[in-house]
Amino acid sequence: TGGKIEITSGTSEKTSSGAIVISTAGGGTTGGVTGLIALSTGLATAGASGAVLIGSGESTGGTAGGVSVTVGKASSGEGGGVEITAGDSVTGGSGGTVTVTTGKGTATSSGDLVMKTAAGGTSGVSGLVSMSTGSTTIGNTGGIYIGSGQAVKGRSGKVSVTVGSGDSGSGGDMLLSAGATSSATGKTGGKIEITSGTSEKTSSGAIVISTA
Repeated sequence: TGGKIEITSGTSEKTSSGAIVISTAGGGTTGGVTGLIALSTGLATAGASGAVLIGSGESTGGTAGGVSVTVGKASSGEGGGVEITAGDSVTGGSGGTVTVTTGKGTATSSGDLVMKTAAGGTSGVSGLVSMSTGSTTIGNTGGIYIGSGQAVKGRSGKVSVTVGSGDSGSGGDMLLSAGATSSATGKTGGKIEITSGTSEKTSSGAIVISTA
């Protein structure tokens, strides 16, 4: 293989090791932008390209360091976005997977996974959260599965879908719709199925539908 480039900060026998800081200089005063930082591996023509690994080290006597990806504030215009995109496949294979997993606790709970938009400003609304699968031209689209995990020697977690309250106007709606079909062969539309939980020893769970 070709030679590698390794950058390592200095160690300390008593306190912290040294930091590594990579940054571009500030932009000019006449409309310029700050410089770009590009971190990528090279092109591979007859094999797999290299991976990019970003992470903090393990800690044997304390808390492991966090990894933070943030966008700076904008004093005018829209804030910058954060985009995570897996790789495409052009040879018939599947596209890359995006997996977000919280840390596990060996003796206690695993970490939470929180996905939310920021609060709206004084004359705007909070941002939209949209979760959907992509469209297809030939074949079925992917499904969306939301559920809690199986519990051993305990109770499984609940799944709650709620609409927030407001202090003016009507309350927000909740809409549950099955898929339509435009098939010319007489296929039916999608069904909506609600089933309570079973019990090996006693009664199955109730289904309660009521107005406030």
